[in-house]
Amino acid sequence: LAERAAAEVDRLGWQGCVLAADEFAIAAALKFAARQPEAVQGLALGHACLSFSPDADPPAINAEVGSAFAQVAELDDRTFMRHLTQITQGFYGEEIADRMLERIPTGVAQAYVRENMADSGDWIEDVLRDLGKPLLLAEHDPCLLFTRAGYNAAVAAFPESMQVTCEEKPTVSPAFAEALREFCRRWSP
Repeated sequence: LAERAAAEVDRLGWQGCVLAADEFAIAAALKFAARQPEAVQGLALGHACLSFSPDADPPAINAEVGSAFAQVAELDDRTFMRHLTQITQGFYGEEIADRMLERIPTGVAQAYVRENMADSGDWIEDVLRDLGKPLLLAEHDPCLLFTRAGYNAAVAAFPESMQVTCEEKPTVSPAFAEALREFCRRWSP
């Protein structure tokens, strides 16, 4: 994903961008940003955290829900997508699940989940510090998978960041969209 993002930025001829990523896509965004820091004006991170580890102090991921999510990634495509509607508390509804089934090749979504669940993300905080870019940190409250303690640790580590709490998943949240617009106005050239 990071390589594809870099290729797309080059193809479009962009001199810079604000990266927006949610959940485990934070890893891909940070890998892109670390490779091309000059292209990144800021980072907007939904389900912001300093790692993906349920063993972090404080834990960023609810261990029980993470385990269930990993088990769901072993299911066939249709069952996997239907379980996403439950795991996301309905924020990925039936319509989105149907579109995902149409657009995502067989097994790709599950492989993505397995790969991300295997990455502890213990490197996230270090990369954020090294980049030194403006941050928008978004919390999804309530969230079954990402913990409030993990979000609070990110805010404590980067107190100068802009922050927003969303009732919906940031990927579908009007509050996140508005905060992202404001963030882009503030940090884009």
